[in-house]
Amino acid sequence: MSLPWHYLARGPLPDEGPVAFDSDLSAENVHAAALAGFYCFPTSSYEQALLNDIRYGADVESGVRWVDHEDPDPYAVAWLNPDPRPIIDLKERRVGRSMRRLARRRTDWRTTIDRAFNDVVAKCAQHHTGVQGTTWITAPLREALRDLHRIGIAHSCEVWDGDQLIGGAFGLQLGAAFTADSQFTGIDGAGKLAVTDLMIRFAQGGGMLFDLQHDTAHARSLGAIPMQRPRYLDALPRLTTGDAVIHTERRSAGHIAELVSV
Repeated sequence: MSLPWHYLARGPLPDEGPVAFDSDLSAENVHAAALAGFYCFPTSSYEQALLNDIRYGADVESGVRWVDHEDPDPYAVAWLNPDPRPIIDLKERRVGRSMRRLARRRTDWRTTIDRAFNDVVAKCAQHHTGVQGTTWITAPLREALRDLHRIGIAHSCEVWDGDQLIGGAFGLQLGAAFTADSQFTGIDGAGKLAVTDLMIRFAQGGGMLFDLQHDTAHARSLGAIPMQRPRYLDALPRLTTGDAVIHTERRSAGHIAELVSV
């Protein structure tokens, strides 16, 4: 039995770090959690799970953070729902001049949607592998993402230089909202172009909000602004019942440069 995500989202949650622990990485649970504003951060070793237990066990006991008590190994997967949340309002999106310059310089690059989803996820996992060979994009999570991709919820954007996959990004579409999970860059700027193109396509198809999950300098460089968690969670039910599509035609970086100049 997984955690009651919508119930937890209505209660008090810590602003930073894991807010809950539940090792269920089924496609159904990952999707249900995302609809309530949660995203997962799995561990890939017993030692990492033990460290979660040591760090946050007291908070769980005091009710500050939540755990699935029926789960034999809940600390293997942490779930986050940060406050604030870095989001891009696609009705008012702004793309920096550096992105336009990159797209204009790389007119030979091409982008696609969902052409190589599994490869993008695998390369993101490699990109985020630490010195001890650990990655949060674990095999069980990759399996869930493949299932979500098959039913049209998980999507990827690929950047190609000829036949070489040089950048990409993936995430989950939640109606008129999109939550971006990860990106990778093989050649400087390619990952950022993938995210930018994905945003543009989603906006053109009726998308309203693009969530970058982690409030970092990189997210800000893509145009994200911090949204307080209560406001984000209030908007999410309306957005997740909205309609949007992601246009899938092959595009050139030159065409993307024209679109971001609008």
